[in-house]
Amino acid sequence: MKVKTNEKSKCSSQKSQVITKLSQIEKDLSYFIKDNFWTKEFFTTSSSFFLNGFNPGEEATVIKLLKKAGFVCIGKADLDEFACGGSGLLSKNGILTNPHNSQHITGGSSSGSAVMVTKNLVSFALGSDTGGSVRCPASYCGIIGFKPTYGLISRYGLIPLSSSLDTVGILGSNVEKVKNIFSIINKKDSRDLLTLSIKKSNKKDTFQKINKKIAIIKGLEKYLEIGLERLYHQVLNYLRKENFLIEEVELPKELRENLQLAYLIISCSELLSHLNSLQGIVYGRKENISITKKRSDYLGKEVKKRLLMGAYFLDNPQHLEQARKLRSWNDKWVKNIFSNYEFLLFPSMNSPAPKTAKVSSSFAGSEIVHWSDNLLLIANFSGIPSLSMPIGMVGDLPVSININGPFGKDKEVLEIAKIIEDKNNKSHMLKRE
Repeated sequence: MKVKTNEKSKCSSQKSQVITKLSQIEKDLSYFIKDNFWTKEFFTTSSSFFLNGFNPGEEATVIKLLKKAGFVCIGKADLDEFACGGSGLLSKNGILTNPHNSQHITGGSSSGSAVMVTKNLVSFALGSDTGGSVRCPASYCGIIGFKPTYGLISRYGLIPLSSSLDTVGILGSNVEKVKNIFSIINKKDSRDLLTLSIKKSNKKDTFQKINKKIAIIKGLEKYLEIGLERLYHQVLNYLRKENFLIEEVELPKELRENLQLAYLIISCSELLSHLNSLQGIVYGRKENISITKKRSDYLGKEVKKRLLMGAYFLDNPQHLEQARKLRSWNDKWVKNIFSNYEFLLFPSMNSPAPKTAKVSSSFAGSEIVHWSDNLLLIANFSGIPSLSMPIGMVGDLPVSININGPFGKDKEVLEIAKIIEDKNNKSHMLKRE
């Protein structure tokens, strides 16, 4: 477990300081934040040697909003360096393994945030979600992971990976906690011009289940681990009994087979632009050596690989054009789905967390994986709200479903998640496989 404390001290004393502070603060009012958010009390390193000792001197907007509401950030949580990766294996501080079984990965890149919540050190933590970076570790660790509608939460003070995809996300122990934190940080911010101001109604509407339609992806089951498939169908059967109408929809071949490639083209190209400031002049290590040597010495292998890929894609604009076209197809498909259905539901990942020994260091990053493990990208491309929630255990590892709603319908996504969670809590509907 890698954390920082409010004392900028040596690593050897960090863990004890955090534990001491945890015992002094109500757990419900304390939280961890991913180490790519600016903080005043802690260094912000994005889990990279390049930013060792970096103090931005200002706080991210989300921290200010939570502080105003009485919450206290008690530490920074590890991530895959500069959010490049989906395993929890790529931090300068070492690897993070799954709290349920240390031989398996946590997922990433918000791996540390997920671990803190799973270990019950805090009831929630903040992360960033670019291509599933909150929902993937939430799924593998068996907690709630929520990516709100793009633009509803300010990203001011978040070190970007891909600004057209990045969204501040919430990891929590239960849906109600996530809903509460979302209501606090869902504010328009003049310092992030992409934040939206969606009119909020004071009317307390009762969520109506009758005739609510849910779309599921046709043919997906054959790619799921068998225990996950059973639990997935169990959830669908429960929703049918609760008068939800569930129908299969086709995910077009050109979309499902090119989701990850389009993501890599867009995110690597934008990453190159964002990290251009890493020159060690005003940002990063200030050593009297060349910029090339600084980057060679202090950036990790995966970050360098993605920067090289970004340079290639920017020098070959036909690739960017193809990625933009696929993103447009994704938007059209999503809009068509939500013109006929209220929700889109599928398993968050196609299996429980893989073993660390079997995982490429760039898992869910620059290594191609099966399309059934890339479905979280749909929400990032279209900006829609998306929530991962646990549905049971396969062996000693949790598995989850992902609930997606139309743009701006975050409240409805949280409400259907609460229905499933309440049923599970009351009747233990979801069993171990």
